[in-house]
Amino acid sequence: MKPAPFTYHAPTTIEQALGLLASEPEARVLAGGQSLVPRMRLRVEKPATIIDINRVVGLDGISVDAGAVTVGALVRQQTLVTHDGVAAVHPLLREAGSYAGFHTTRHRGTVGGSIAFAAPWAELAATTTLLGATITVRSTKAQRTLAASDFFLGPNQTALAADELVTEVQFPPAPTGTGFGFHEASPRYRDYATAAAAASITIADGVCSHAALVLLRAAPAPLSIDVASMLVGRVVDDAAIEDVVQSLAGLDPPTDIEASGAHRRRLAVTLTRRALADAWVNAQEAVA
Repeated sequence: MKPAPFTYHAPTTIEQALGLLASEPEARVLAGGQSLVPRMRLRVEKPATIIDINRVVGLDGISVDAGAVTVGALVRQQTLVTHDGVAAVHPLLREAGSYAGFHTTRHRGTVGGSIAFAAPWAELAATTTLLGATITVRSTKAQRTLAASDFFLGPNQTALAADELVTEVQFPPAPTGTGFGFHEASPRYRDYATAAAAASITIADGVCSHAALVLLRAAPAPLSIDVASMLVGRVVDDAAIEDVVQSLAGLDPPTDIEASGAHRRRLAVTLTRRALADAWVNAQEAVA
C-alpha cells in the first residue's frame, strides 16, 4: 500500500519549520520517519501535509559539559548510543538505547522523533524520565521547557501542542557514585518491549543515598515508583529489593493484543529485581 497524497515541505531553518507548523497545525513532522512512514504506507495516518525537518540547521548537535548532556532533536539514536562522551557520564543512555530497534532503524530514527511520538515501548521515554531530563519545545509564539515526567501523558500522547516542535533534550549531571540498570522483555529479539524497568542508585558512605525506578508499560505513561523511601539508608541487598517488589503488587498494567496486564505485572517484578541489582553493583563500582 502507498501513502495517501500529501503536500511536502522541507524547511532549512527552525523559523521556517515553526512557521509552517503554525499555518498548518494538522501537518505531521518528518524526522527519521521510522514510525510515521510505515503508518502512512498502511494509511493508518493520512496527513495532508508533511514538514520534513531533516535539513533544518542546528538541531543535530550533542554537547557534554560538566556531566550535563544536551541532545538536539535531530540527533540519530545510533549517534547517541555510540557517543563515548555521553556514555561516560550517562551510561544508561547507551545501555537502554541499544535495545531500540536495530542498527538500521537507529541510524535513521531521531531522539526528538522518538520523544514526540511517545510510543509506549520507547526506551527514551523511560530514560528521560528516570534521569530527570527536560525537553525544550518551540513554537512561533514561545519556547517552553518541560520535565520529562510531565511531557509523556500516555501512549502516543504528550504535552506537545500542535504548533510546537521538540528542539532539544537536556540531561542533568548524575550524582557521584551513581549506578544504573536497565532491563526489558519482548516477545522476539529487538521487538517492541512488552515491559521494561530502568533504575538508578547512588551510594554514599556505603549505603543508598538516592534511588529511582521507572517502569515502561506498567501504566499508560512511564511510571515512576517511589523506591527512595524504601532504599535510602540501606544496603540494597536481596531483602531491600524484595521490599520494592512487594510494593508492586498493586500495579494495574494495561491489557492489549500483545500481553495481559497480569503478564506485564509479572514482568515488571522480574525486570525490577534485575534493574535494581545491576544499579547497585554499578554504583559500587562507581565509588570503588
